[in-house]
This record gives sequence, structure tokens and C-alpha cells, in this order.
Amino acid sequence: MRMQNYQGLVNFLITLILAATFIIIMARRFNSIIMAVIIQGLLLAALSTALGWATGIHEMYIAALLTLTVKAGIIPIVLINAVNKVAINREIESFLSMKMTLLIAACLVFISYLATGQVIGKGSGLINEALPVAISLILIGLFLMINLKFPIMQIVGLVVMENGIFLAGIGTTIGMPLVIELGIFMDILVGVLIMGVLVFRINRSFNTIDTKNLRNLRG
Repeated sequence: MRMQNYQGLVNFLITLILAATFIIIMARRFNSIIMAVIIQGLLLAALSTALGWATGIHEMYIAALLTLTVKAGIIPIVLINAVNKVAINREIESFLSMKMTLLIAACLVFISYLATGQVIGKGSGLINEALPVAISLILIGLFLMINLKFPIMQIVGLVVMENGIFLAGIGTTIGMPLVIELGIFMDILVGVLIMGVLVFRINRSFNTIDTKNLRNLRG
């Protein structure tokens, strides 16, 4: 009963999380993208807090704190440092046009809702709201890694994918086991740190991080 009282707030936060993903897609500057990543991390932390309050599961507060620290704190700092080290000032470039990118992203969201609707059926519960958005984030994150030319954006795509996995976990089970949450956070943090170092080394070696130019190095 208590969960039903907070269902509207939870659904609103889930919708904002999806909206933040589209802000990442539409942003053309790295600073704007990093800000959208921070906003998405804050929304996930707020969602975890709301679910903890609504369900009485105290582990959700720990998940919220971890999300706030890692996704709205450490990861953005790593991204900002990577951007500053390689001195990127120009707009983000992608292999597809903005219209085509948005169209594909919208199609991925539609497919996610269609697929989950076939599996879990129609309803108004948490899983019905969280799971399609979670799958949308995973697919869009993968699409970002493929479509955008800069390795830093591949880091952002990885973060968006992990956000989708996290949302799927808390949405389908009302909170993953804490050990699993810690493992996921450590994996994504280590991955982002390694990719940040690789971006810096690629730029230092080839004076560019544009993957379009780096493709010419293949024999």
C-alpha cells in the first residue's frame, strides 16, 4: 500500500531518467553531455531513495549513496579530466545525422516497450514502468558507443548502459543484493578509469581521439 502512494513519484523519476538519455543524445558539447550524465546519476539516486522510503528496504539507501558518489561524482570527474587533458573544444561528431540518431533512439525505446509488453503484459506496477526504460537505456548506450566518433563518448555509452542495468535490477526485484550492486559499481568504475587513461594515451600518441581518423591506421 505504501508503494502505491509513491508510484506516481517513482514513475515520474523513471520518465526523467529516460529524458536525460535523450539530452545526452542531443547535446553537441562535452560539458553538456557530462552535465546530463550527472543529472541521470542524481535521478537514479533519487529513485533509489524513493523506493527505499516506499518499501522500507534500507539497502536502497546504500544504493542511492553509491549512485550519488560514483555516477554523479567520480565518473563525471574522470570524464572532465579526460576532456581537459585532450583539450577538446569542438562539437561532438557522429556517423549518423542528428535526425537519424534521434529516430533510431526512438525506435529502440519503442522496441523496448513492445518487447517488455509481450513478456510481462500490461499493468501499472514498478516493473512495467522500469523494465522498458531500463532496456531502452542499455540499447541506447550501446548505440552511442557505435555511432559517436570520440572514445570519450564510448565511456558515456558504457555509463548509460550500466544505468540501464542498475534500473532493471531495482525495478524488477525492488533492490538488488548489496554485494551485486557493489560488484557492478566497481566494474563500471574500473572500466571508466581504464578508458579514461586510454583516451589520454591515444591522444598523446596520435594527436587525435577521432575514431574516424584512427581507422586509417588499420592495415
